[in-house]
Amino acid sequence: MKARGLGLAIAALLVVAQPFKAADTADAVKRQLAGEWMLVKYEIFGENGQTRPGNYDVGRVNYGEREMSAHLMRSGRPTDAPTTEPARATAYQAYLGYFGPYTIDADRKVVVHHVAGSSLPNWIGTDQVRHYGFSSDGKQLTLSLKPGDRITQTLTWERVP
Repeated sequence: MKARGLGLAIAALLVVAQPFKAADTADAVKRQLAGEWMLVKYEIFGENGQTRPGNYDVGRVNYGEREMSAHLMRSGRPTDAPTTEPARATAYQAYLGYFGPYTIDADRKVVVHHVAGSSLPNWIGTDQVRHYGFSSDGKQLTLSLKPGDRITQTLTWERVP
């Protein structure tokens, strides 16, 4: 009977200790994410296995204590102010920016960007889920979109010193 009581006590301690372990892991990921990252590669993966460049080739993502921000754009855009509707549409399509708080699910290796503001109005109020990974030296970050069982896009970032 004593052994059974001890076993139950140990099991209870393991259940209680588990959330602290997850929180510590999320805090460690948060420390690893903290700072500014520069886009080095954006790839889109087709269902047929083909890979093509993503829509943007220049970008920054920044993770602060509570909020994140991301800016992505195409290089080679016209430098003149867009004064016509077609020019404004082209400029709009060549840039994406958004910001908001973020949360980390370390067990699933996911960071969720809770979009508070965006150049895409339909993103405001949404959760943008990104599967993260770090290089062994911590200088590269990958953020992947995985709407189902398949990764459809991956953005590779390099830490800005």
